[in-house]
Formats: sequence, C-alpha cells, structure tokens
Amino acid sequence: MFKKIESTMFFADDIHKAAKWYAELLGSEVEYENPDYAFVRGAEMIFGFHPVDEKNNPGRDGSVTYWEIDDITSAISTLTSMGATLYRGPGKTDLGADVAMLIDPFGNAIGLNQSPTPNAV
Repeated sequence: MFKKIESTMFFADDIHKAAKWYAELLGSEVEYENPDYAFVRGAEMIFGFHPVDEKNNPGRDGSVTYWEIDDITSAISTLTSMGATLYRGPGKTDLGADVAMLIDPFGNAIGLNQSPTPNAV
C-alpha cells in the first residue's frame, strides 16, 4: 500500500520565509502552486508550506517526520546554525539509533534519525 513519503506539509505564518529557509537547507528553489502554497523539492520528496489557520498550526503537537541522516552531530549543528532549536535529545533508541528533534524557526518539528547500520529501516 505505502510506497514512499511523497511530501510533508509545514504550517507557517510566513510561507515564503519558511520555504526559503528549507530551500537553502536543501539546496533547492522555492516553487508555488498558488499564492497560499509554496513548495520545495529535495531529499526525494516535496516540502509544502501552508499558512497557519484555525485548523492547522505549527508545532510539536502532531506527527513528526524523522529524516534518516548520516551524522546526527553534524545535522544538529547545521540546523541550529540556521536558526532551528534543539527540542529533544540527542538520545539513543532501544534499537540503537541516535535520534533528536529540533524546532525550525517557524515552529515545526524536525526529527533526525541516525540508524546504527546503513538502511536499517
């Protein structure tokens, strides 16, 4: 049924600023579907940006997408140098993965996962 993650949606007061931040992180460009939806292509998926509204707001109250990374220390350093803040971790799961959660400058959670062995999904 599920094949891969096609996209993830972030909510921000300023979708243009949020999309630009992620475009810089991913080495990509900001694109627009319409004035209220910006997106960035990278990491084999789409990062979408929708304005905050009464149904959706940013934060750590909902689902968190965890990104597989090669070096958790380097990833945390890169993200914090760009304005993200460490929220949880770094820590180690019972399965031996190194994990951390950061909050981007727009209030959205970013999960990091460094598996103990490559492609240990």
